Amino acid sequence: MKSGSHNSILNWIPRIMFLFALVFISVIYGMYASLNRTFPYYTLIEAAESLRYLMPENKSLYWFYIQSPQTETITVKQVERMAPGLTKTVTVEGDHTLAVTVIDADANPVQSWSIQWWDIWPEPPAYLYWIEIPKDRPGTHIHGAEILSNGDLVFNFEHLGLVRLDACGNVVWRLPYRTHHSVFIDDDETIWVSAQRNHTQPDPDLPLYKPNFVEPMILQVAADGQILQEKSVFDLLRDNNLDGALYQTSLDNWYPYSQGDTLHLNDVEVFSRDLQPGHFVAGDIMISLRNTNTVLVFDRHWQLKYSLSNEFVRQHDPDFLDGNRISVFDNHNTSRREDGDHPASRILVKDVSTNLTTIPYQGTKQQLFFTNIMGKHQWLDNGNLLISESRLGRALEVDRNGEIVWEMYNVVEPGWLGIMEEVERLPPEMNGDFFGRARQQCEAS
Repeated sequence: MKSGSHNSILNWIPRIMFLFALVFISVIYGMYASLNRTFPYYTLIEAAESLRYLMPENKSLYWFYIQSPQTETITVKQVERMAPGLTKTVTVEGDHTLAVTVIDADANPVQSWSIQWWDIWPEPPAYLYWIEIPKDRPGTHIHGAEILSNGDLVFNFEHLGLVRLDACGNVVWRLPYRTHHSVFIDDDETIWVSAQRNHTQPDPDLPLYKPNFVEPMILQVAADGQILQEKSVFDLLRDNNLDGALYQTSLDNWYPYSQGDTLHLNDVEVFSRDLQPGHFVAGDIMISLRNTNTVLVFDRHWQLKYSLSNEFVRQHDPDFLDGNRISVFDNHNTSRREDGDHPASRILVKDVSTNLTTIPYQGTKQQLFFTNIMGKHQWLDNGNLLISESRLGRALEVDRNGEIVWEMYNVVEPGWLGIMEEVERLPPEMNGDFFGRARQQCEAS
């Protein structure tokens, strides 16, 4: 090699090293900015939002739309084998609006709420950071919604607030709190909801938690919107000698530093007086912590009664079936079935009196059932199971043999589905006349 060529290569080495260092520093700083929400984190988010605003018709830019060849809304309907009653659906619509709709078996609407953030919160709430405030439809989604005994609707704007609307869509109250995921109405019609506090500064009680981090909160809210009880899950775990749960997501061998949404509370439910008691009794409180694959049950004094971990993966929506059994929506989103390469979500039932676990329903290659996030289920009075396959925009009702007797897709336009957050079969008294009377009452007031 000539000396000139050799010198030319040597001259390029500092430049190459400089470029390598620049890329390395950019990657490291990018990780730091993402974790700590520093510049240019929000600028990049705004840029991505602006891209979507310029092309609102391009549904591939939105996580809540799913490309699909499905064109029919109702694909299976065996009315004689279905559990009776109307069905509440929670969806994102094709025009980027949010909807809670009560439908019959043919998906004909009986009662509906078309919901937009700006109609309910026209002024920017002071308790939210500017980046959290919706900028364009839908801006958020509804996660957790229940209908009260008078026909009013209570729901979460995900991570943004709890709202009560009457049957005409008028705001009864708004709770300025970062609520999310679940709404549960107890025997006394008080409202239990998952919530959170966002910490941007260190907490002396949690010295190994680095900002920014999420403190999960359990709220009990009166029917008039007043907070009756506010319980920190961090405090709840420490009070029950479960400190280790706070640091399960840490990978540091020397100090278990933690950050972000370490627990991810996604459900709160109270044992009803209508259920047969056993190990669990009226007033017991069950919570679900997705990121630690754990379901916990406490008595009414917040003392731990039962813990179930690691039999499911990234679970949602645990329900009390009776005093000895709980049912869990197991997203199971890391699994692959032996008879196919499709992941299978499943419904898991745990009998705490026998420690027996059963899987009454799960997806197969021939009958797919999978949602990697979200998802809810409801055991019906005739033994059927109603499932919200949320992320894939489908609801299905299966009988005791696992055969589909009703199936619905949230078709928003040809080639596209919207997410199906939740379906719920309503009690017999919530029929067409019930919602008609509810609308008459609020129209007259």
